[in-house]
Amino acid sequence: MKSARKKHLAFENNISKTGYRALFVLFKLLNAPASREEILTFFSKDPILKNDISKDTVTITVNTLKKAGCIISRPSQRTDNKYVLKSHPFDIHFSLSNIDALQSLRENIVTFQDLYLLMHLNNLYMKIANLAPDEETKNLLIYKHPLSEINYDILNELVIYARIKKPVNISYNSPENKNEKLEFTPEYLTFESDKLYVWGYCKKYNEFAYLRVDRIKRVNLITVCTASEGYLEFKKPVELIVYKLKGYSALMYSENKEETVTYEDKNSEYPLTIRAAVSNKFNFFQRILSYGTDCLIVSPDSAKTELLEHLKNIKAEYENEK
Repeated sequence: MKSARKKHLAFENNISKTGYRALFVLFKLLNAPASREEILTFFSKDPILKNDISKDTVTITVNTLKKAGCIISRPSQRTDNKYVLKSHPFDIHFSLSNIDALQSLRENIVTFQDLYLLMHLNNLYMKIANLAPDEETKNLLIYKHPLSEINYDILNELVIYARIKKPVNISYNSPENKNEKLEFTPEYLTFESDKLYVWGYCKKYNEFAYLRVDRIKRVNLITVCTASEGYLEFKKPVELIVYKLKGYSALMYSENKEETVTYEDKNSEYPLTIRAAVSNKFNFFQRILSYGTDCLIVSPDSAKTELLEHLKNIKAEYENEK
């Protein structure tokens, strides 16, 4: 009995050479125009195509691409005897709804307070922008994002120093004091109203404060601290304030670093009860006011009184405008 012979299955037996050649030529022409001789040279260096090349093969492959919808000019003196790919049906096209969806995704990422995820997404959008059909779409994808005005080197330094809680010298473009020099110990970064802020202890004002990152022009680590300077660890004053939320505000609420949901009852008028560790009253009341009538402060009474004073001042401002 004759011994069975194993059939050798080479890699090229498992692919369509016609399709492979078409893709091969398309990729070459996408990169640059090429003559028939240059394409044959490319074929000869490819392990799949090197044993099956001829001038007719190039012509047949180009015609196959034309039938697939590519517009390829014939070699002529005007084209330096090269095939030129003028257009093809494989372009990526973005509609206005596509762009809106991409932008909405990026804006929603901000709510996660994840800077590195946002930075990676921006890098992805920059690559997608290279395929945009026009300059307006390209610029929208590249530049319209929450970190557009921020120096990434400064941002990375702030993230690092916040992690180790080291004091730094900051050159800050303050709205009131212009180029202000601050000694600042960063603790964490957050987005507030589409702006990125760094929170920490400001020695100049001896308080826990926040700075807009896009206004920071320079950050230098303080490497030498003398005994007279005494960089003692600053413990920010914290006041516990309990408040309730209802309606859309309760539905959309998500816990943050300073707050904890202490009670939840979907059947209650106010489904959420939240305890906030407040170190910056101004920022806290700004957010509370944004909830409108969906919010009710439970305790302490001093916080209720302070909020009422804010509301009275706001009312007075409007009355003075009349």
